[in-house]
Amino acid sequence: MANGAAADSGASMGRVSRYGWYALFVLVLVYVINFIDRQIISILAQDIKHGLGVDDAQIGFLYGTAFAVFYALFGIPLGRLADSWYRGRLIAVGLGLWSTMTALSGFATSFGMLAFARIGVGIGEASASPAAYSMISDYFPKERRATALSIYSSGLYIGGALSLPIGGFILSRWNTAFPNASEAPLGLAGWQAAFLAVGIPGLLLALWVLTLREPQRGASDGLPQPVVRPNAWADFGRELTAILPPFTLFTAARSGTLSANLLGLVAVAAVAGGLAWVTGDTPQWASPSPSPSEASRS
Repeated sequence: MANGAAADSGASMGRVSRYGWYALFVLVLVYVINFIDRQIISILAQDIKHGLGVDDAQIGFLYGTAFAVFYALFGIPLGRLADSWYRGRLIAVGLGLWSTMTALSGFATSFGMLAFARIGVGIGEASASPAAYSMISDYFPKERRATALSIYSSGLYIGGALSLPIGGFILSRWNTAFPNASEAPLGLAGWQAAFLAVGIPGLLLALWVLTLREPQRGASDGLPQPVVRPNAWADFGRELTAILPPFTLFTAARSGTLSANLLGLVAVAAVAGGLAWVTGDTPQWASPSPSPSEASRS
């Protein structure tokens, strides 16, 4: 009888509400959109090169550096914010930002405009996974958490797989229908229409995400905590200024490590400058150069 009661108790603890599965479905959709917007530029690269007159190095910057550097930089402070603020709202705001920037990519008429939009995509997408992992951990008990997280992670591969055929289909159909871009709606080329087509649905999904109920933080582990902690945005601001130049100089000065940081910055800048001179690709090596406080951390 005791063993039976224990088994029943374990089964009860492992149950997941229907709303938990529903929330997981919505979060998977967010992750799918995340990777569609991230990867679609790869199928559009040749048309972007032709339309904007950019070379392979600049495409590499757009596809990798412009996105990845800011994704990594903002990931830490946004993860901290996810630990102390409404996670659903954070995902919705991030989704709205990167979807807007993806759509704005469709109106880019220069390399600089498209690079700015890709930076915005990187910043917005950095908010999604930390908050989503935290929400899933509170929707699902530990007995079912690995399953839930694996289902969420499948969105990465679904989005990556869909981005190429979706981008290629829109590009092909648009270019066939409007071989002369000046006669197309809004004067858009095929690659611009593809950015718009995948960006706009994300804005609608952001509104859907806003309707998700915020789960009690830590309740699934028997350690309930406040959903929102005091000074959440103040802590986020301090974390952000610690990694973004030129604010890092003030942070380093307050910590008494400014001289060491500046020496590290000079060394990194010298290496980046040398690589830029050797390769002839200044943007590619200028962007990854870390800020002073980052140099000291490494």
